[in-house]
Amino acid sequence: MQIKRVGIVGTGTMGSRIAFQCARCGKSVNVYDISPEALDKAFEQIRTWNEEYLKPGESAKAFSIMRRCGDLAECVSDVGLVIENVPENLELKRKVFAEMDRLAPPHVLLSTNSSSLPASRIAGATNRPDKVFNVNFGDPRHDRLVEMMVHKDVSQETRTAGEEFLKSIKMVPIVTEKEIMGFSFNRVWRAIKRETLHLVGDGYSNFEDIDRAWMMLFGTQWGPFGLMDDIGLDVVRDIENQYYQDSAEERDKPPQFLENMIARGRLGEKRGRGFYTHPDPEYRQEGWLTKEPPWTPDKKIRIDD
Repeated sequence: MQIKRVGIVGTGTMGSRIAFQCARCGKSVNVYDISPEALDKAFEQIRTWNEEYLKPGESAKAFSIMRRCGDLAECVSDVGLVIENVPENLELKRKVFAEMDRLAPPHVLLSTNSSSLPASRIAGATNRPDKVFNVNFGDPRHDRLVEMMVHKDVSQETRTAGEEFLKSIKMVPIVTEKEIMGFSFNRVWRAIKRETLHLVGDGYSNFEDIDRAWMMLFGTQWGPFGLMDDIGLDVVRDIENQYYQDSAEERDKPPQFLENMIARGRLGEKRGRGFYTHPDPEYRQEGWLTKEPPWTPDKKIRIDD
């Protein structure tokens, strides 16, 4: 099964990025969001990325094979694969998958870009559990990593088609062979995320120093808190809550300071401020990494501002 057209349902941070990656790799893309305003914003953002990452001729071509859809039926009716990107809420995802299953032709594969919820918990809302699987993209604008996870009811045909599709959009699929909440590599990231959040929330350290240590040791362009800003702090909170609901362990509950930041509208890059100020975050400024001039202590970021 060769997938030439893909449907993107939900145009938040990841939905927009996945749509962009598919189109720039030559896939025709149907894009749908329940909010017309969100859909407009996504297309404007994708237009900007096209101009930033692609040559003029490539940009025009990539944009021409994207289609904004007025309803879910239009989005899923003529595709080989649908990638769902709605908020990290099991009941919501099951509702969306039930609708996609009702509207899409029987051969269409359905995937969820959930960072934590196993697809088997969603597949039961459909009549095609053998065609439902997980994907988890990083930032496909400049990161080739994508995780894929299958469950016991997924057919070999679905797995093969899913892997081939991901490779065809220039991603490198890392497959979790046995289903577990949160994928495999993403659980490693989740352990880092949980530990660093609680180190700050419990007053042991500040997020800037943790990011400095991480960036110096691993040579990365951002640390854990910079990456959380990129993901979106509300998304981080929702993912952590899924683990908390699953385990009922207090350590899995997001720290209160994160809830306070979200309540004040500090959601990260998409709102201009999270742990850092965007689009020119402090960790990119000269001297910040080593606390040398022109970086000075008076520029210290506070999470309670």
